[in-house]
Amino acid sequence: MKKILALLFCLAPAGAAIAQTDTLFITTSDSARIFVQRSGKGFPTLFIHGGPGSNAGYFQYCGGSVFEKDVQMIYMDQRGCGRSPSPANNDYSSERMALDFEEVRKALGIKKWILMPHSFGAILATQYAGKYQDAVQAMVYLNGTINIDHSAKSGLKKTIEILQSHGADVAELQQDSVPLMKRWGAGFGKLQELGIFHAMMFDSKENFDYHDSVTQATAKYYGFGQAVWNYPGYFKDHAPLTAKIRVPVLVIGGTRDYTIGLDHPTLMKFPAREIKYVPGGHALYMEHTQELYDAVHPFLKKQAR
Repeated sequence: MKKILALLFCLAPAGAAIAQTDTLFITTSDSARIFVQRSGKGFPTLFIHGGPGSNAGYFQYCGGSVFEKDVQMIYMDQRGCGRSPSPANNDYSSERMALDFEEVRKALGIKKWILMPHSFGAILATQYAGKYQDAVQAMVYLNGTINIDHSAKSGLKKTIEILQSHGADVAELQQDSVPLMKRWGAGFGKLQELGIFHAMMFDSKENFDYHDSVTQATAKYYGFGQAVWNYPGYFKDHAPLTAKIRVPVLVIGGTRDYTIGLDHPTLMKFPAREIKYVPGGHALYMEHTQELYDAVHPFLKKQAR
């Protein structure tokens, strides 16, 4: 189930223009080495990848780079993810993750930045903004979850529907006595066995396979994806925290993103919140790049100043 969930879910002041792409490693206060790559020009915007335990490559190389036309994108692999080695102290707490983002911001000399989280990354962005709100100019939530249980219920419901349409036995997935997360993982496993897992998130199996191959190409480390299950703080309901975050937030949902939940954006209670839906699934940046860009561009144009 851990591997399945991983499928779901790179030294300038703010506003400075850096057109070229550069790559560096930033060492944190607890000696973790964080991979960072910057590309594009304009207001600094941090992409926060999902997984948990994936890497920023899937977004950067599958269409997300379209936003480099408007802002300077900062692609960061979280500790123990992708190209960032696992820390010697094995600290993957939410407090440490938030501090990583903050130390990267300071190391890059950024006064304020925009956050652009995707999938599980929305939980990390919410936790960071809740503690370091003064460093956040605005946020763009792309198909993000702030409540894993809520997303799991949505995903399980659609999983059962798809499996039934293929004549599969779903009795074990409907047993409420079995923990939700276990049933969710089992359901995804059945979808994979039948070769139809893409129906949960993508328009086609070809797109899913390509996206997965790009993700795996930069997946050198996976420590966070294995350790995250030991930190219950990631799996609580973050909706109450969103109500305390006052920065402007654009929430993007996919009309066919059953892994997150079609109604999930409405759970977010940011006081300055705008919700937009884009036709498509979980990887809008890849399958509906122009539509996603058109939905986000006006917000970036207004906030990136």
